[in-house]
Amino acid sequence: MKKAEIGEIWIVTIPILSCEDDGTVNIQLQKRPCLILDDGRGLIVEEDNKNYHVLKLTTQNDPYKRKLIKNWGKIGLRKKSYVRIELPIKIEQAQFDRKVASLPTDQLLEMYYEVYNLINISALEKMTEKIREKEKVTN
Repeated sequence: MKKAEIGEIWIVTIPILSCEDDGTVNIQLQKRPCLILDDGRGLIVEEDNKNYHVLKLTTQNDPYKRKLIKNWGKIGLRKKSYVRIELPIKIEQAQFDRKVASLPTDQLLEMYYEVYNLINISALEKMTEKIREKEKVTN
């Protein structure tokens, strides 16, 4: 199978967990379209050559947490679709099923901008700096 690349939209198998009142955990596998944001290079969270970070696509709009894919029909999607920017998901290569489209570069950059604003990169940078300083003191 072709290796998935940043900016592509793939059908991906994702486990969905649900908990019952008695504490039982149910796992269902769901095939969902997802946008690939990171192929292990560390563009989102950390460098990890085994895993990808993706964002799920949906046809349901929520103006705060979702970003419309412009020209969705022209790029190969069957329905008007939105990227769920609120939660990058870590997945493995084995979870990819098939490629369905590629997002144009300008839209991909918009998605990165939205994700970075949501997770507040400057706060993460400050936290990382503090951790590094603390490690220097203890070493």
